[in-house]
Order: sequence, then structure tokens, then C-alpha cells
Amino acid sequence: MSTHTTYITLDSVITDYLNESEGSIHKYFKVWHLAFRGFEQLGIDAFYRVQSVKLPVNANLTVTLPADYLNWSKVGVLNDRGEIIPLYYNDKLTTYADLLPDRLEKTQDDTLDTSSDATTWYNYWNGGAFTNIYGVPSGEPFVGGFKVDTENGVIVLDERFRYEYLMLEYVSSPMEGKEYYLPVQFREALMAWLWWKDKKVISVKRGQVGVSRDLKSDFYNERKNAIARWKPIRKQEIYQASQEQTRLAIKT
Repeated sequence: MSTHTTYITLDSVITDYLNESEGSIHKYFKVWHLAFRGFEQLGIDAFYRVQSVKLPVNANLTVTLPADYLNWSKVGVLNDRGEIIPLYYNDKLTTYADLLPDRLEKTQDDTLDTSSDATTWYNYWNGGAFTNIYGVPSGEPFVGGFKVDTENGVIVLDERFRYEYLMLEYVSSPMEGKEYYLPVQFREALMAWLWWKDKKVISVKRGQVGVSRDLKSDFYNERKNAIARWKPIRKQEIYQASQEQTRLAIKT
């Protein structure tokens, strides 16, 4: 992780909290574990690093997920401009036998007529670009379907996939033994988390349930503000989303 000035270390937030709460250095070990839990709560939704990798396709049309995989953000193949053309997420694909070499034979049944599922419903390739078909979303061209089987650690591809590789952009977990960083926008959110979790037991024992509730509310407010500052809404993104959702259809 870069030590750019927009990032701060997890250790610095812990030190700030101990100073602000007038806590002893002997509490560092406890607070570090609390802070790491808060780091997970913030990071999975916002600032965990996104990795981009090119993975080989197994013979049974599956792709093995990286060891540090947490969640996917983009799955596809490359075009001649270095862009990732996404695959369509097909929830109908089964994960049955996805670790077996004869997965395709075990999961295909040609006795069911699927002729109505014509490829004409995909955006049309005119030789230089994808163009829209009436009634079809104008956003993305798709080059096949996929489904993620997290339990078995693979991506399942449909029978139409004809590439030897798969591009995967995914949220990765921090490496063990490394320094942990978070954006500076999340300092107060993590501090609020530590106030809530560190004081929760004391507040409950003293019957001060309202205090714990207020600290919890402070955390979620700070978390919301931090995410808004970290990922601001840009007019260009709104305009692009509007364009991608436009459909070419006959008006009545």
C-alpha cells in the first residue's frame, strides 16, 4: 500500500484514541483488535484495495479465485484498447460439480429446448463497435456469463466462453504482517468505533444503555460522512449511468 499523504496508519488512529480517551498504553493490544474489527467494517464497503489480475481458465471452464479474494467488482475479457468487456452475471448457472474435470458433461442436458434464447438479444457487433438493438439496454456488450462460487473458490463460466484467460478486478484482504492503512477521511469514523466498542461494556454495567446507543449512532454517522467524502458523487458518473440505462425503443 502506498504511503501517500492521503492515507494514515491504523496504528496512528489507535494512538490518537488512547491519547483522547486518556487510556493507558497497556490497553494497546485490546484497542488494536477493536480497531482492526472497525477497519474491516469500514474497509469492505469503501477503501479495501481493488486488485486487477489476469487468470487462466481451467479445462472445465472454471477460474480459480485468488487466495486474498473477498468480493468481485468486474469480470470480463480485454478488447484492443485495454478495456475490460464485462461478462454477464448469470445466477442461473449451477455450481454443481464445479471442481470436477467433467463439469460441463454433468451440468448440460440437451433434452430441454432452449432455441428461444437467441443470441439476437445481445448488442450487435458491426465489425468496429457494439450497436444497440431495439428494446435492448444500451450500456454494456456481454461476452458470456459467469457465477462466483465463493465456497469452492472458483468462478463458473458458461459453455459459450471461448477465451483462455479471464480478467478479474476484486476486493483483496490486507496481507498478514504488513502495515495497515486507511484513507484520512476515515480517521474520525474509526475513532467513533473505538469509543463505542471500548466503552460499551462499561456503559452497560453502569446501566448507561443510552450512552452506548449514542456512541453507536455517532459511529454510523461518521461512517456515512467518511464514505461520502471518500467516494463523492460526480456529475460525469451520473450522466454516464443515465446513458447506459437508455433503451432504444419505439414510443407509443
